[in-house]
Amino acid sequence: MPTVRLDLSYDGTDFRGYAKQPDVRTVQSELERALDHRFGPVETTVAGRTDAGVHARHQVVSFVVDRPIDLDAAQRSLNQLLPDDIVVTSIATAPEGFSARFSATSRQYRYVILNQRLPDPFLRRVSWHVADDLDAFAMNQAARLMVGEHDFASFCRKAPGRSTVRTVTSAKWTEPQAAELRFEIDGSSFCHQMVRSVVALCVDVGRGLVDVDDVGAIRDARDRNEARGAAPPHGLTLWRIEY
Repeated sequence: MPTVRLDLSYDGTDFRGYAKQPDVRTVQSELERALDHRFGPVETTVAGRTDAGVHARHQVVSFVVDRPIDLDAAQRSLNQLLPDDIVVTSIATAPEGFSARFSATSRQYRYVILNQRLPDPFLRRVSWHVADDLDAFAMNQAARLMVGEHDFASFCRKAPGRSTVRTVTSAKWTEPQAAELRFEIDGSSFCHQMVRSVVALCVDVGRGLVDVDDVGAIRDARDRNEARGAAPPHGLTLWRIEY
């Protein structure tokens, strides 16, 4: 039976996250409703669940169908059936055994901060407005301390029976244009709220509320109470999945 790979993008503003939940609007519920209409009931696997309000420029979903399909027609049909805040950007037949989740080798998230005195109504859905002066150099020093294999329990909402050890291959802040600070982090996987919690700590370093020299100790404490909460979800985007 063919395995199908869907690549998606979505604006997460009006969703209660990716995963299905009773009586609330989620990306998975909208997607599976469209898939059911086109193919009948299918069980989907996703590369990475996103929280309520978090966006995806590149999300990947896989599922198995019981017959060959016309890929171009299926993409057109799904995009007609889906709401306008979800788009199927590509569809392909995947190799046997492909899993959107388990075949992924790397995930990249991007977080955007609008760092100026006044908010911008046109960017309010996709960035966190921070009016305080921020020290980007210090924020980068803090970000570098996240690279490598660490137990990120200080930054994760722990799930029972799940490890909080993760490997981060890259983490950096850049200033691509005036008033914008952009955080990009790459790793094999991330635990719940990890990226947003790292962002919150880096911002407090940038504000001068936390010393860079204390960041390693906060990371290694493996205690959620030692971190600085989580940055707002709307500034975060699942940016890229690699296979």
